[in-house]
Amino acid sequence: MSRLLALPLLLALAACSPGKPIEFVVHQSTIVADPGKPSERRIEILEDARFTPAMRTAMWGGSKDPADFLTAPGVVADTALKKSFSETEPRRALVRLIDPNGKVLAERQLDCELAATSEHPLPQAGGRVVWAVGNDCSTGDGLYAGLIVWQHYVDAATQENEEMTLVQAARITWHLRPRDRAETILEVSCHPDFADQRFQAVKPGEPLPEDLPDVTDYIRYRADGQGGWIRQQRTVKGRKWDDREDFPAESEFPG
Repeated sequence: MSRLLALPLLLALAACSPGKPIEFVVHQSTIVADPGKPSERRIEILEDARFTPAMRTAMWGGSKDPADFLTAPGVVADTALKKSFSETEPRRALVRLIDPNGKVLAERQLDCELAATSEHPLPQAGGRVVWAVGNDCSTGDGLYAGLIVWQHYVDAATQENEEMTLVQAARITWHLRPRDRAETILEVSCHPDFADQRFQAVKPGEPLPEDLPDVTDYIRYRADGQGGWIRQQRTVKGRKWDDREDFPAESEFPG
């Protein structure tokens, strides 16, 4: 059985020299395989050591700007903490795979500041289970900022292995089919038509033309029976979708 552990452990990543400020804390540690055995594996989520529980509550699903979360209700921040965030921006979270001796088997820095593992694994054909790591990239505003979940897939067209990011935001979301198993993922995504010449002509920092046509992608990820996924996509030009509407019918998705 997997266990979710809240560890009050502070971990210095950059250096161990005296006086060096601690940069990260282990926010979450989850045993994901073979508890109590030599083959035990766990996932650790590490976050900026300056985040307090009240800050994290204010940040999750909202702004990651210190100007916002340091003034949120319930957040207490003294002058030194405010100065620290003014000098060093909030650090992006880390995720690590750890063996029973504490050895780091794999590590990656995530895109945004807060993260969490799924509460429970989802079963999959062949006796497999799937754990997910969610990275909260919400901004408190915007159509595409939200919670990101990582997996991997094989592109059905190119047969190349790609990283799969599943996002929940205003114009993009996903559902499991069936809901309690990791067999099929349906994702709907509405965005400007990237093939439009006016989109391709936009330079970095320039605003997008307001009248760019929308397209909607209907994407199906299907478990391949080997621990990965196969991706299929159907794109409909001129169609809009956002989360004020019902999730599309399964018949809209390829495969």
